[in-house]
Amino acid sequence: MSAPVTAGTAASPPSPPPPRTLNVAAERARTPGSFTGHHFNAAGAALLANGTVEAVIDHLRAESLSGGYEAAKHAAPALEAVYARTAELLGARLEEVALVESATAGWQRAVSALRLRPGDRVLAARSSYVSSALHLLSVERDHGVQVELLPNSPDGAVDLEALEAALRAGPAALVTAAHVPTSSGLVEPASSIGALAGAHGVPFLLDATQSLGQLPVDMGAIGCDLLIGTGRKFLRGPRGTGLLAVRRPLLDRLAPEAPDVRGAVWTAERSWELVPDAKRFELWEAAHALRLGLGAALTDLAALGVDIVARHLAALAASLRERLSALPGVQVTDPPAAGGAIVTFVVDGMDASDIQRQLAYRRVHLIAVPAGHGRWDMDHRGLTKVVRASVHVYNDEDDLDALVEAVREIVCLNGRGAASPTGRRDAGVEAEAGVEPATPTAAKPTPRTTRPDSRRHDAIVVGLGVHGSATLRHLAARGLDVLGLEQYGLGHDLGSSHGATRMIRRAYPHPDWDALVDTAYRAWSELEGSSKAQLLDITGGLYAAPSDRPDPLRGPGCREVDAKEAARIFPGLRLPTGFTAVHDPRAGIIDAQETLRAQLALAERSGARVEDNSAVLGWEADGDEVVVRTAEAVLRTRRLVLCTGPWTAAQVPSLAPHLTVTRIVNAYFAADPAGPLGPSGLGSFSVDLPQGLLYGFPATDGRGLKAGLDSGPTWDPQAARPGATDAELALLAEAVAQVLPAAGPVTESLTCLYTMTADRRFLVGEVPGVPQVLVASACSGHGFKFGPAIGQALADLVCGIARPDLDFLSPARLFPGGTS
Repeated sequence: MSAPVTAGTAASPPSPPPPRTLNVAAERARTPGSFTGHHFNAAGAALLANGTVEAVIDHLRAESLSGGYEAAKHAAPALEAVYARTAELLGARLEEVALVESATAGWQRAVSALRLRPGDRVLAARSSYVSSALHLLSVERDHGVQVELLPNSPDGAVDLEALEAALRAGPAALVTAAHVPTSSGLVEPASSIGALAGAHGVPFLLDATQSLGQLPVDMGAIGCDLLIGTGRKFLRGPRGTGLLAVRRPLLDRLAPEAPDVRGAVWTAERSWELVPDAKRFELWEAAHALRLGLGAALTDLAALGVDIVARHLAALAASLRERLSALPGVQVTDPPAAGGAIVTFVVDGMDASDIQRQLAYRRVHLIAVPAGHGRWDMDHRGLTKVVRASVHVYNDEDDLDALVEAVREIVCLNGRGAASPTGRRDAGVEAEAGVEPATPTAAKPTPRTTRPDSRRHDAIVVGLGVHGSATLRHLAARGLDVLGLEQYGLGHDLGSSHGATRMIRRAYPHPDWDALVDTAYRAWSELEGSSKAQLLDITGGLYAAPSDRPDPLRGPGCREVDAKEAARIFPGLRLPTGFTAVHDPRAGIIDAQETLRAQLALAERSGARVEDNSAVLGWEADGDEVVVRTAEAVLRTRRLVLCTGPWTAAQVPSLAPHLTVTRIVNAYFAADPAGPLGPSGLGSFSVDLPQGLLYGFPATDGRGLKAGLDSGPTWDPQAARPGATDAELALLAEAVAQVLPAAGPVTESLTCLYTMTADRRFLVGEVPGVPQVLVASACSGHGFKFGPAIGQALADLVCGIARPDLDFLSPARLFPGGTS
C-alpha cells in the first residue's frame, strides 16, 4: 500500500506526453493514389485525399444542378472559411490573405504592386524559382531595376553576412528567397533573412511554394512581408489554386497594377477604390470548386498538425538521402543545409529524365528537374538536371525500399554499380536447398563462325510466341534495349502459339487462378486499345463434366447449370446423361494470329529488335549478366527471358524431369455458321468425355466447327511432326458426334505441342539458381489466354518489380525446399 502524500509534499511533475506520430496507414487509406504505385512527387503535385476530391466534385455537381452563381452563394460560408484556414496556416490576419490561381500569379501581382523603378535594387537568393527569376529579369531589362544575386554560404544557403553587407551598401526595394527551392532539399534560413530585411526596412517576399505543408510557416515569426504559395504541392490541394499574403502595413501601400471588380469598387466615371483587404489582388472569376478542395486539404493538414507532418517527412527524407548515398554510382545533390521532404540525386553517366522514365515503368513516380527550372542555383553548382524525390504523409519505409531498390536495379542494368545480393541465393545455397543450379545448354548443332556483339542488351527474349512477344512488347515500351530471338520464321506452326483461335474463360477449378484471370482480361482490353484491333469475341462458354467430378470448375461470375439449362444456352451442344456444366458468360474466343501480329508490331514500334531464324545454341551466366550464343553472334544481356515452349527442357535441363511435351490434334468439322453450331447456337465449350477433354469453338470464320482433344502422345519437339493420323481423327470425330450431333465430317486438321507439368500449372519466374534468367513455359494447354498478362509480369520481374501474385507458378515449387 503506497504512503499518502502529505500536505506540503511536492509531487513530481508529470512526464510530458510522447510526441504524436503520424498514422501513415490512415493517410494511405484515404489516398487512393497511394495504391497505384510509389509516389514521390509531392513537390510537383501531391496525391489528393478522398475528402479533397469529394469537395471539388460536390461543388461541381451543385453548379450543374443550380448554376454557378447560385452554387457560389450557397457555398459562401465554406468559401470564406478557406480564408480563415489559410490565415491560420500562415500566422497572418484574415484580411491579409488572398486566394489566387497559382503561386506565380500571386508573385506577379505582388511584385507588380511594388512599382519598382529604374535603379531599384532587388536582392534575390539563388534559390529563386524560374518563373520568379524570369519576372525579375524582365523587369530588369524593361524598367532598369537592378537584380543582385546573393551568394551562398558553404552550406548552400544564402550567405547572411553577404546579405547584410548588401543591405548596408545602399537602399534596396525588395529581398526575396524561396524557402525551399525546386532543385534541391535546401531549407533557406528564412527567419534570419526576414530579421535582416526587417532591420533595414526592406520588404521580404518569401516564396513558400515548396514549404507550405511540409514545414511550419509563420509569417510573423519569419518576418516576411509578402508570401506566395500553391495548393497542389505539399498542401495536397487541387491544381489551379494558390495563395498570396501581404502583411500590414505594407498591404495598405500596395495597389495591383490591374485592379479587378473583385478587388475594387468603381465609384465614379473615372475613379475607383480598392477594397481594404488582400482581396484587392484577386480576380472575380475563380474556380470555386477548386478553392473548396483547397479548404478541405487545409482542414486535413490542421487536423494532422504541421509539426507532426514535418517530423515525419524530415525523417523519411533523411533516411532516403542516407540510403541513396550508399548506392554505387549515385550522388545525392542536396546541399548541407538540406532538410524537409525533398531529396535530389544524379546517377553517374545517366540522364535524369531517363532515370525518371525507367522508374515510372517500375511504378515509382518522381520528376527530373532541369537547370532551366533553377538556373541561378543549378548552374552555380554545375548541375544540368537532377532527379527529385519528395515524400509525403502517405509514404512509408516500404515506399523508400521500392525507390532505392529500383534505383539500384537501374544502376546495375546500366553497368554503373554492383548488384544487390538482397533476395538472391548463390549456387551454394541453392545446392543446400536441394535445387540444382541450372547449367543450361541448348541442342548443339555444329555452329557457324560467330561474331561477338559488343552491344549489351537490357534483356533478350527467346521465343516469340504469345508470351515472348508480349514480354518483348512490354520491355520495349518501358524503354529497355531489348532483343527478341525466334529460332524459326515468325508465325511458324511448330510450337504452341499458332492457329487461328484460342479460348478465354474465367472458369477454373481453384481460386488461385482468379486474380490472374482478372489481370488477363484487363491486359487484353489494354492490348486491344493499344493495337486498335478486336482480339476477343465474347461468346459465353459452357464447360461440362460428370456431376460427380471431384474438382468442378468455378469462378467469378460463373454458375452451375443442368443439361436442360445448358441446352437453352447453347442449343448446338448436347450433354450426356449425368453431366452438368458451368456457364461462364465472359468466356470467348481469342484471335490468336492477330494477337501475335499486334504484339510484335507494338514491340517493334517501341524500339524492340527482332531476329527470326536465329536459334539460341546455348547460354551461360557470367557474373550479373548472361552470355547468349546463336549461330551468328555471341550476345550479352543483363536479363534473359526464355519463352521457349516445347524447347524449354533443352534450354533449362534442370527443368526437364518436370516437363512433358504432348502432341495435340485439332480439326475443323463441316458446319453451317447460320445453324446450331454457329455463333447463335454455340460458344466456346469443353466436355470431359471418356475419350478425353473435348474443347472447341463455333463455326464463325468460314472454316467450320473447330474442336480438339486435350490429350495425346508424348513428343520430341526436335522430331518431325506428321499430320494427324486417321485413328486420331476418328477418335476426335467420335467425341464430337457424341455432344455436337449437327457436326459434319472433318474438313482439315492441324497439330500443336503442349508442354505440361504434373499439376498443370505454368512455370513463370526465375530459373532456380540463376536469378538473372526468367522462364515462362509449361502452359499445359491453357496458357494463351494469359499471354499479355504474363508478358507484363515478366517485364515487371526483369525490372526488379516483385510479383507475389505469381508465386503459385514459381519454378522453385518443383524442387525440394521450393515454394508453391
